[in-house]
Amino acid sequence: MIICQLFKYLYFIDYTLKEYYSQVKGQTDNIYDLIGLSYDFRQRCPLCGGCGCAEFIGYYHRGVIDEKGTYYKAFPIARFLCRRKGNPIVKHRTFSLLPYQLVPYTKYSIPFIIKTLKLVYVEDNSVKELQDYLAGFHEHQYIDFSRSSFYGFKAFILKCIDKMLASGYHQEAEGKLQKPHPNKRIRAFIEYAEGFTSDKTNPSIRGPCALGYDFYIRGGGYLSNSYFLFGTPSQFRI
Repeated sequence: MIICQLFKYLYFIDYTLKEYYSQVKGQTDNIYDLIGLSYDFRQRCPLCGGCGCAEFIGYYHRGVIDEKGTYYKAFPIARFLCRRKGNPIVKHRTFSLLPYQLVPYTKYSIPFIIKTLKLVYVEDNSVKELQDYLAGFHEHQYIDFSRSSFYGFKAFILKCIDKMLASGYHQEAEGKLQKPHPNKRIRAFIEYAEGFTSDKTNPSIRGPCALGYDFYIRGGGYLSNSYFLFGTPSQFRI
């Protein structure tokens, strides 16, 4: 039996998802040659720490809905192979680079999730009004958005709040997030996330995606295989 272990690492790109997609779609070149990265995995493999180990092996594709409501059926994600031999059972260890606006194992981007929740918990629309709005959200694409998806987003953000409170990374937000009612906690989270600025990049970035990236870097980033604020990669699933 040959088992393949796949790890996911979050990385910052100075592109919108649309710009990234336009730059990378249909390409086979190394991601470094297409957009450049703020760090070079070829200098230090995040799985074994070896220099010259990590090898770019191509792209896999997944569905993505960006902040504009545009659906990309085959959004390219760069994938690398760790060539260091380890456990004889695990013959292949690979890792993928997830743009910081995306969430593992869901087609909905972070800006899209926040936008839908904001319409209800900040702007006081009903879920039905949200569904009607999303039906015309993108001129070329009808988004079939169910109530269960919305309440899944609600549970998703409540887990994010729990991660933030448990980590202690953003202590200035703790008083705002410790509200007795879940809806008020979500509203406080959205307001904090939208006003958040991270200085972990140059230039600094702002908003919910910046908060997710800041959380990841404060946890040690790819060097420490840090936890994601938004979503859970396979290597952390039980």
